[in-house]
Amino acid sequence: MLMFDAVVPAVKAAGAAAAGAAAGAAAGAGGGGTARFSVDPDQAQKMITGLEAAVQRLKTLRRTADELTQSGAPGPDPYSGWATLQIRDAAGAQSGGYLWANDAARIALEQTIANIKKALAEYQGTDEAAENAVKG
Repeated sequence: MLMFDAVVPAVKAAGAAAAGAAAGAAAGAGGGGTARFSVDPDQAQKMITGLEAAVQRLKTLRRTADELTQSGAPGPDPYSGWATLQIRDAAGAQSGGYLWANDAARIALEQTIANIKKALAEYQGTDEAAENAVKG
């Protein structure tokens, strides 16, 4: 089995919980850090491909959140204005906002991908060295 560290983003607010819930549950920690995982070396590239797709999806969703943080009130009444401010805050980059959670999740996934690639390269190097040693 191929062992690697998965990065678990710190989850500080309920609004950000969705971004790190799966990784946090797997790691048994909600404060961030790393969790040790294993994958069959033959399945590692499939896992990398899936994680890269998740990163791309997060980038797409980030653009939508950027639009929300710049949205205007739909009407001149004070309630629309207050609602718009709340939407901007919830979608924003401040701690607990969606952009903050999105960025933390994306960075964690990118680091996890790098860790898997490194572990796979080390595994393949060890495997090749053993094969060459047997060949003599």
